[in-house]
Amino acid sequence: MVVMYDSLTGQSKRFANKISDRIEDVNRYIPDPNDEVLLVTRTFRFGEIPEPTKRFLERFAKQVIAVCVSGNRNWGASYGIAGDKIQTIYGIPLIHKFEASGFDTDVNVVRKWINNYQNNKGEL
Repeated sequence: MVVMYDSLTGQSKRFANKISDRIEDVNRYIPDPNDEVLLVTRTFRFGEIPEPTKRFLERFAKQVIAVCVSGNRNWGASYGIAGDKIQTIYGIPLIHKFEASGFDTDVNVVRKWINNYQNNKGEL
């Protein structure tokens, strides 16, 4: 599994580094049709999906097994809403929203999801 990230300020990249040793920027991905992708992205402006993420999803959405999204709780209902939009538009499960570069609890939630996915993917 490769963790792809879209990061403007470095927060999503730092989170990706916390959950995997194999990370790549969505802008630099060299396609491998065998890759299963966990996407770590961000919410842009007032709830938009960032353009680099959109471009990546236009080409590789079928390889993306799940998405995690950064956001700021100060935005209220718009917190991490890009993840909700990705789930609705592309049918990709949103597994977690996190603030900043993620806290230990956020990392643990996503690592647990990854482990469950990898241990049970033959049964999904």
